[in-house]
Amino acid sequence: MDFCVPTARSRRGCDKITAVFRSKLALVIDRARLAIIAGRKSVMRPGPAQDTFILALSVVVGVFGAISAAVFYWLIRMANAGLVNAPVQFWPAAASWPYRIVLMGCCLALAAWIVRRVGGGYDGLNVPDVAVAVDQHGGRLPGRPAVAKTLASAVTVGGGGSAGSEGPIAVLSAAVASQMASRLGLAPRQVRTLVGAGAGAGIAAAFNVPLAGAFFALEEILRSFSSVAFAPVVVSSVVGAVVGQALMGSHPAFSAPLIVGYELQRELFFFYPLLGILAGVISALFIRLETAVARHRWRALIPGRLIPFVGGAIVALAVLLSGGVLAGRGHIEVDLPQLASMSWQVALLLAVSKAVVTAVTLNSGGSGGVFAPALAIGAFTGAAVAGIIRVVFPDLAVDPTAYIVVGMGCVIAAATGATLTGLFFVFELSRNYALMMPLMMAVVLATVVRRSLTKHNLYSAWLERTGRQSPSDPV
Repeated sequence: MDFCVPTARSRRGCDKITAVFRSKLALVIDRARLAIIAGRKSVMRPGPAQDTFILALSVVVGVFGAISAAVFYWLIRMANAGLVNAPVQFWPAAASWPYRIVLMGCCLALAAWIVRRVGGGYDGLNVPDVAVAVDQHGGRLPGRPAVAKTLASAVTVGGGGSAGSEGPIAVLSAAVASQMASRLGLAPRQVRTLVGAGAGAGIAAAFNVPLAGAFFALEEILRSFSSVAFAPVVVSSVVGAVVGQALMGSHPAFSAPLIVGYELQRELFFFYPLLGILAGVISALFIRLETAVARHRWRALIPGRLIPFVGGAIVALAVLLSGGVLAGRGHIEVDLPQLASMSWQVALLLAVSKAVVTAVTLNSGGSGGVFAPALAIGAFTGAAVAGIIRVVFPDLAVDPTAYIVVGMGCVIAAATGATLTGLFFVFELSRNYALMMPLMMAVVLATVVRRSLTKHNLYSAWLERTGRQSPSDPV
């Protein structure tokens, strides 16, 4: 690069200036290259520089986790508007039950097609897959199956199937974090940490529960509470929750103004333990039903292309008979006054029916998570226990809403095996410290009862059923 016009008079001086400039430029480039190499080595080497770099990346991962949650909920709204609401405006017959039955079958068939074709032949991508990838594959997650899972779950939930949103959001957020970490050439240990941070950020943003999101990632994804992973996961979850509020707003899950924990000692030592025992039994039933539906020979008796329509008919009829209570909405919406006024027979029937409908949805081509269905089952279980107490002890002043909320924590902890997540999830949703003692008592009993009835939780049962090796136990 010359900065003067060479002439017979100035050629020698110009050549000297050009040579000096080129030497200086080469020196700057070499120093920059050495600085990059040294910085990369410093980041790859355990120490303060690496910790600072990973914390900075966890902030970015938290932002992407919130964006992933917002995109997924937007896809659910679009699917619901296009498949359920819009047809009614142009064709009134679309509000009838035959259309809803056909629609549910079409949604499950479309979800299965998306997983198979868009996912590149990959058999789905679930929370257990993320945990296995962290434990056995250095946190490397493919991108296409995560996108396919997101689209298929949006169609399933938007069409009215019984499935949750936490699984797809956690998978998408974890996959984004994995792709980013891989492109940066990070070490496997750093990739695993950021994958866990991404999953935690997605959960935190989706439900506005930063503490529960962090513990979900530590319990279910990383399966480790080491100090190295704790800080990035917490930072990412907090950032995800804050950005999620900015993008989606803060949607309270409960409409009740105040939930009283307990007023009588007998509630803490007798009634809440009863709820924990029943929740453990219902959780075990949920796990066994999900496994039984997946393995039952009915799938071999029906042509493969008709399975989504048969399953869709079962799901649609159950949802219609329940008045829409059994439908999946993706986000947690609990009408506490409605549940508190239910008879215990109706509440218990809804708990079992929700387990059946969720199992059929997820094993007939549908896609989605089990977190929100487990919370709904727990809410019905708590309402059933509160109803039984009202019948047996009509003179006792008990707060049924407290049993409903505690029941949610019990089933989510027992059914998924994430005990701490269940505790903190309900605590953050209710924001009531008075529930902590009965919640802790009931959650522990529910987990013990479930383990005595079945060794698997929902995630480990899925891995065992699909022939995948379960990740190591948390440390």
